[in-house]
Amino acid sequence: MMRKLGLILGSLAALATGAASANAAEYELKISSMFPSTHFIQKLALEPWANEIEEKTGGRVHITFFSAGSSLGDATKQYDQVRSGVVDFAVGIPAIPRGRHPRIVLVELPFTVPNSAVGTCALTRMKDTFQPDFKGTRILSLTVTEPSAVHTKEKVETLDDLKGLRIRTPTPAITAMLEEIGATPVGMPPTEIYESVERGVVDGNIMPWGPVGAFKLWEVLHYHIDARINPVSMYTLMNQRSYDSLPKDIQKVIDETSDEVFSNWGHWWADTDKEAIDAAKANGNEIIPMSDEVRNQWRERLMPVVDNYIKTESGMDPDAARAIYADIGKAVAACED
Repeated sequence: MMRKLGLILGSLAALATGAASANAAEYELKISSMFPSTHFIQKLALEPWANEIEEKTGGRVHITFFSAGSSLGDATKQYDQVRSGVVDFAVGIPAIPRGRHPRIVLVELPFTVPNSAVGTCALTRMKDTFQPDFKGTRILSLTVTEPSAVHTKEKVETLDDLKGLRIRTPTPAITAMLEEIGATPVGMPPTEIYESVERGVVDGNIMPWGPVGAFKLWEVLHYHIDARINPVSMYTLMNQRSYDSLPKDIQKVIDETSDEVFSNWGHWWADTDKEAIDAAKANGNEIIPMSDEVRNQWRERLMPVVDNYIKTESGMDPDAARAIYADIGKAVAACED
């Protein structure tokens, strides 16, 4: 009896193993991200993208996520991980760490793009130009956030009103802009801004609305100039060797799905910003608009700042950097039409 039961159990185990093998994906791929698993980037973009790839390949591909907080979620290591093949895909920000991707971060100079949709369109048109920034990888998508606003504790109505104030700065170019205005730039991680405002260490902050909402900075910064100064760029990359090792039909699915799903970046950034703006308004905060005419005036005024960045901070031959910056401007103009 025991021997018969053992045979039955053994047969069931074999069947279970066979079923598991039949259901196992042919290609197990890994994606790392600097964003938490709860972030809209994973929920609205990356997970639907991965699910669609799995569905369109009939389950032959399975993608496993390693998000912020995991062993592969370090923001400073995303590019190195995907280039070396530790992961097959990676999502990160070119400016972290600074100096690694000098071409694409030129889009983050002040008043270069009017909004995320146009900026994303421009970067997509210029993928080949930016490819040298991402050696060993295949660019699946490039995007930019909505450009940043100015968020202050006390009311200011123009950028010139920042003179004499201590403002948290995100990049060297914005540091130079603040110095041109006469403000005091203060560098610090986003996680420290809330407490620094409460303690009077800084009077304000320049960043897109998305992280203002994520860190609830509207609770301590009650005035906002909707200046649309500078965006933050972001990449989705695939290790080139991993891509080359896949069958052509799966390569095609990855390319087409990436183009289809990630074409929505501009809408996602805008929708996320709107949530933060609505929260600020509900809190009674005041949002001061900036006209396109005034933005153009600031663009002209800050051209010496931009040119100095290109010459001294870009990490590139100034003529080459200047040419790429000019091409970004042309791509932006084309995407605005």
